[in-house]
Amino acid sequence: MSYSFRHVSWMMIAALATRGIAPNAPALPHGFYAAPAPNGSSAGDGSVTAPWDLTTALSGGHSRVQPGDTIWLRGGTYRGSFRSTVAGRPGALVVVRQYPGERAVIDGASSQRDTWTVAGEYSAFWGFELTNSDPARALTSMTAPIRPDVIANYAAHTKFINLVVHDGGVALYTDARYPDVEIAGCIFYDNGWQQPDRGHGHALYLKNYTGPVVARDNVIFNQFGYGIHAFTNANSGKLINITLEGNVAFNNGALADRASVAANILLGGDGYAAGDLVRDNITYYSPALQRTQPNVVIGWKTLRNGDVIVERNYVAGGAPVLEFGFWGAARVSGNTLIGSGSRLTERRDPAAAASQIWRDNIEREQPPATTRVFVRPNPYEPGRAHVVVFNWGRQARVEVDVKGVLAAGDRYEVHNVQDLFGAAVSTGTLPAGSTTITIPLGGVRPPTPVGLSTSPAPRTGPEFDAFVVTRVTR
Repeated sequence: MSYSFRHVSWMMIAALATRGIAPNAPALPHGFYAAPAPNGSSAGDGSVTAPWDLTTALSGGHSRVQPGDTIWLRGGTYRGSFRSTVAGRPGALVVVRQYPGERAVIDGASSQRDTWTVAGEYSAFWGFELTNSDPARALTSMTAPIRPDVIANYAAHTKFINLVVHDGGVALYTDARYPDVEIAGCIFYDNGWQQPDRGHGHALYLKNYTGPVVARDNVIFNQFGYGIHAFTNANSGKLINITLEGNVAFNNGALADRASVAANILLGGDGYAAGDLVRDNITYYSPALQRTQPNVVIGWKTLRNGDVIVERNYVAGGAPVLEFGFWGAARVSGNTLIGSGSRLTERRDPAAAASQIWRDNIEREQPPATTRVFVRPNPYEPGRAHVVVFNWGRQARVEVDVKGVLAAGDRYEVHNVQDLFGAAVSTGTLPAGSTTITIPLGGVRPPTPVGLSTSPAPRTGPEFDAFVVTRVTR
């Protein structure tokens, strides 16, 4: 059983419709179905009893799929690479979504092409899993074929919601020519590969000529390369109107050879950046890693960018904790920066002080003594949230206020993001008069990357861990 989508409520459908998405419960009209071989077929009619194969469904099901429709992916493994050309219109996206209570897995191991290419505008992709089971993770030559991208976006007005993407090359790439892209509530881990020069493969590779591009409330950890890599080479894009908000990023770069340098978040490249926002992100490096690479990098080399806002981020570990480059105008405020030693902030352009506002930032050379808990409700699914715990107080468990996420009488499950498909670390029913649940903080081993016998990434618990809380109905 999938750890998340066990039900679709009418309240959820109404809430999503207000965001321009029209997901349909399975019994509603205009819902179509796809299934893996041998159940799915191009000769099917897209019904629950005669589903399409995935290629047929993503090409529109013989022109039957219309704006506002939902394609439900039945459980099982879909092998190969796929191209989605289904397209909606403003206020009526075509949604491709995992069927409730089942686990749909897209495995690109049998192809050298990108696993999931999006070429239809006004489309959304929701709740399923994408991976690559090819065990090759270390390439001995710089000219050897790279591990393919998992998701490649070549369309405007697209959404990627609550996906789980792991063990691919670059997990999600946005081409600079296509604006209005949102990535929300997804979980990315163990993506990338090792080459002689460094670790390659990032969770998010973002760029855009005009924007907006929004990445919010994602959990991103243990890539070979960067976590969020908002970067562009010269003459291949810009970084305009990119928002990074509420993301949880930790130990990115940890899978690569230690000669590699990555970061949890990079915003900046060899192309111009402006109108960008980095807000309420939560990032962490384990003590074994924090002296080897920067945590958050805003600006790249000496390119003079436009304006950026960096505010209310909680950043722990790294050397430096925050590396800040060349910006014509900036506001850096309300951030908490926690390091070890003196390399908390590195400002690479001291001449720009007159055009930058730095205020109300907290800088600490040692962690506090009190445990800090963050709760980030999912922007698209009621009853779901990410919980992040900096267990500075070394507690065995923590009480978490889930007001606004769960209500009295709700059954719930809590999964460690580093063991998504394993046993829940906590289950129960929220009692009347209470808004808190208890989460144990023993920690788990990091997930083993495909092709490796163990993970090179350090165990984060009990000092730090991230969890997914979901409301459960059966």
